[in-house]
Amino acid sequence: MGRFCAKCGSESGAYIRGLCAECYWKEVDMEMPSDLTVTMCPECRSYLQGKRWVERDEIADNDSKAIAASETELLRRNKLPEGVTLEGASGEVLDRDGNGLPKAMMLNLRLKESATGSEHMTSVLVSIDYATCGACIRYARKEHEAVVQIRAEGRDLDAEDQHHVERAIEDICKRGADKRRGGIVEVKEKEGGYDMKFATLTTARIFAKRLHEDYGATVQESPKLVGVDRRTGGRVYKNTISIKMPKLRAGDIVSLRNNVYLLTGFDRGRAVIKDMRGREHRTLGLDEYATLEKLAEDEVRRVRLDGRTSTHVDFYDLKESNFIEVPPETVPPDMKIGEEGLLIRHSGKEAVYRISKVESRHKG
Repeated sequence: MGRFCAKCGSESGAYIRGLCAECYWKEVDMEMPSDLTVTMCPECRSYLQGKRWVERDEIADNDSKAIAASETELLRRNKLPEGVTLEGASGEVLDRDGNGLPKAMMLNLRLKESATGSEHMTSVLVSIDYATCGACIRYARKEHEAVVQIRAEGRDLDAEDQHHVERAIEDICKRGADKRRGGIVEVKEKEGGYDMKFATLTTARIFAKRLHEDYGATVQESPKLVGVDRRTGGRVYKNTISIKMPKLRAGDIVSLRNNVYLLTGFDRGRAVIKDMRGREHRTLGLDEYATLEKLAEDEVRRVRLDGRTSTHVDFYDLKESNFIEVPPETVPPDMKIGEEGLLIRHSGKEAVYRISKVESRHKG
C-alpha cells in the first residue's frame, strides 16, 4: 500500500509531515492570524514593538516602513510551524488616512517548508493605528538636556562656519540614535551665532567634539542645576556647551616666528601647518597655535608670471590689473610664463609661491 494524506487520503504529490502539500498549507493558513494591528508614529514612522518604539532608519519609504513593521509584528506575535520560514514579504496599501499614510494593507507572505522545499503564498490583512511616540512628544515639547551655543571668535558666523556646522550635524545624523533629526530639538539665531537645543547631552557632546577635532573650535561645558527629579529624588541639570569657531581656518596663510605657512586644517583639534616652499607639515601645540597670525589681504597678492629677465621678473596682479616687478631671487627658478602664484610681502621680505603648491583660498 502506497503513501497517502492522513487528512484527505490523496495518494499523489509531495507529502509534508504526513499530509499532502495542499492540506499541509491549509492547516498553516488556519494557524495564521486573519488580521493584524500595527501601531506606528505619524511623525517619525517608528512602530510599537511590544512596549518599545523601533525605527527602521535604513528604510526611507513610508509604505515600506509599514510593510516592515507588519512583518516584524507578525513574527513577534505568531510562531510559524516548526520547519516553516518566512522567505519574503510584500504589501499592498488598501486604504489611507487624511494625511496619505497607510491605514489598511494586505501583507503578502512567501512561506517555505525547509525539509521539502515546498513554498506557499498567503496573505494577512493589516490595520495600522497611529500614536505619537515618546521621542516625538519630547521633541514637540522641546524637552532637552543640553544647549549648545555656537559663536565665532571676534566675528559673526559666516557661510564657511555654517557649512562646518551642517557637516557636523550630518555626522551625528549618521551615527546617532535619532538619525532623522540628529537629536536637535530647536535651533535659534542669536548674537551672530546659533543656540541649539539637544535632546540628549551625549549627542550634544558628539556634535561639539566634531567641531573641535575637525575645525579647531574651542569647547567649554557648564552644568546648571535646574531642579529635582520627583521620581528619583536626584538633581536635574541642564548643560550649556559653549563653542567658539576659530579665527583661523584651513586655507589661511599665516606667520609663525616671521616664517610663512599655509594652515591646512586641524587634527584632533590641533592646527596643522605646511611650509609654503615644500611639503613639510607640522602639528602645532596650543602655545604655538596661539601665536599664529593671519596675513592681511594687502600682504598676499594673486599674480601671474608675465616675463623674466636677468635683472627682474614681471608679474601681472590679477586683482588690481597692473604689473609688478620683483627681483629674480624671490621667484622659483622653474616657474613658467603664464603660471599663477602668490606674491607675499611680510616682515620686510618678499617672495613668490606657486599656486599649485599652496592650494589656498587666495586663489579666488
